[in-house]
Amino acid sequence: MSISELTHMITGIDWQRFHFLRPKALWLFVPLAAVVLLLFAGDKERRKWRRIVAPALQPYLFTRNSKTAIILPVLALVLGIGSAIIGIAGPAWKMKDIPGEKINAVVLIALDLSKSMLATDLQPSRLERGKFKINDFLDANPGAAAGLVAFAGTAHPVLPFTSDYKIMKQQAISLSNKIMPVQGTNMPALITLMDTMMQPVTAPSTVFLLTDALDNEAATLLSNWINTTRHRLEILLLSSTAGAAVPGYKHVLSRQDMAVVQNLQQDPKITITQLTLDHSDVTGIAARIKQKLVFEKQHNKSEKEWDDMGWLLLIPCMAIAALWFRKGWTVQWVCIPFILLVCTSCGVKSRHPDWWYSKDYQGQLLYQAGNYAAAAEHFEDDNHKAAAYYKAGDYDAAADLFSLDTSAAGQYNKGLALAKAGRYADAEDAFKHAILLDASLKGRAQQSLEKMSTAQHRADSVNRFDPLSVSKTAKTLAENKKNDKKDPLKERKPSPQDEQLSADTRVKQLPKHGDRMSDEVQSNIHRGKEAQAPQPDEKSNQGASLAGNILLKRAVADPAEFLHRRFLLQQKRSGKHPVKQKEPW
Repeated sequence: MSISELTHMITGIDWQRFHFLRPKALWLFVPLAAVVLLLFAGDKERRKWRRIVAPALQPYLFTRNSKTAIILPVLALVLGIGSAIIGIAGPAWKMKDIPGEKINAVVLIALDLSKSMLATDLQPSRLERGKFKINDFLDANPGAAAGLVAFAGTAHPVLPFTSDYKIMKQQAISLSNKIMPVQGTNMPALITLMDTMMQPVTAPSTVFLLTDALDNEAATLLSNWINTTRHRLEILLLSSTAGAAVPGYKHVLSRQDMAVVQNLQQDPKITITQLTLDHSDVTGIAARIKQKLVFEKQHNKSEKEWDDMGWLLLIPCMAIAALWFRKGWTVQWVCIPFILLVCTSCGVKSRHPDWWYSKDYQGQLLYQAGNYAAAAEHFEDDNHKAAAYYKAGDYDAAADLFSLDTSAAGQYNKGLALAKAGRYADAEDAFKHAILLDASLKGRAQQSLEKMSTAQHRADSVNRFDPLSVSKTAKTLAENKKNDKKDPLKERKPSPQDEQLSADTRVKQLPKHGDRMSDEVQSNIHRGKEAQAPQPDEKSNQGASLAGNILLKRAVADPAEFLHRRFLLQQKRSGKHPVKQKEPW
């Protein structure tokens, strides 16, 4: 930062907004005032001694000081510590310039699948042309993650928001009128679904609606909903001016009322695009989405976001602190609080003990205090860590660490840990290995082996004569025997009565009962057909237990059939009875 910028920052203080972020720190001026008073009181005591000491001895006992030599150090002390206190209090007069969070917009594509979309005034049909337009729209690369919903008498999500346009195109191709559970055009259901999917989206985004005609009621619902959200609505009309008859309802003419279109176009949040033979209609929609793709979310201002300018006061503090090295300027006892602060913060229980002590030293202090588990976590030396784990009762961890020490002492300690863990065979091997490495350990190892043998014998005796242990063992054996009888893969030993068979032996008829000497075994795996929907009376635990034992004969490969079944299931799970539309087209 240049001097001109620093000067401009200091001179440009807005005193009307000036305040302290931590005003309680200003109470530190009270002990500072006490320090100044003590300094002047000490000078008065010095002047009293001058009256008592003989004038001939005063040149040898006192230094000649002027008033300036007394006042200047005290003034520097007040300015330095005062600047530090003001800096700690946090002077502030302007807000932080925090950039907003960058968030991306999305686009939700809603395709009308009602019967009127099967009209052929647009070749091959309105619905097929709508799917082509979705494909062209995605080829125009709007740049936003896209979601897809389909609606008729009910509304259903097809795909959540995704940037994979390829899978979006594949799903759009499989959409047709026959997959909808209920016929008609249920605009309230569509608005409820769109609101559910767009509510979590924080960036102002776009809903892209592809339909053939809107009446006054549907237009009013759409306008009211879009104006309660942060999003925009793009509508692409998939119908000709003359209209066309609805297949199956030849007396019904489906066409768009242009008066409704004119009223909707007056809404600034709604844009209606007429269908074109080229790609200009959807490329224009994609371009408008791309222009507003990234939004900056405004950051909520709070009291914690004021710019703390206390760092500016470090400059006078450092300049004044540099003068304390001059002779006669040092106020030695003022440093005592800082020394005490440093000394109290350098203990093992301080916030940063690693600044003052090594890990092993901290572990040693904890070990001596009897906190063995914490000591084991602090020790970096494997042997010390293993000893701490041994004292803490974690014998397996201690044995693993002792095994890293290939010396005789390490193997002996490993044997002790394994014996404590009840792994007597491994402990015996470790003791024997220690004796091979160092014969002087033979006596101690033999004593440890004897103790281990006694402990093992005692444990075996308890297990042998404990009624609870005996009953558990008998129960386990009975269960194993019972399971062996039910095991279809259990082999039996051949008996002399068995017919001697060879590879050339022809068997005219297989036995209908008894153990079969063949490769066919029983299995709880059975075949089943795919259900249209889960049965309401099935228990969830039965389905969970049988799910892994069912082999499906045939899986449906038609995406349209899959969507149809999914929509039916969604409709059933919603718990709402489908509303029969007055106009089923």
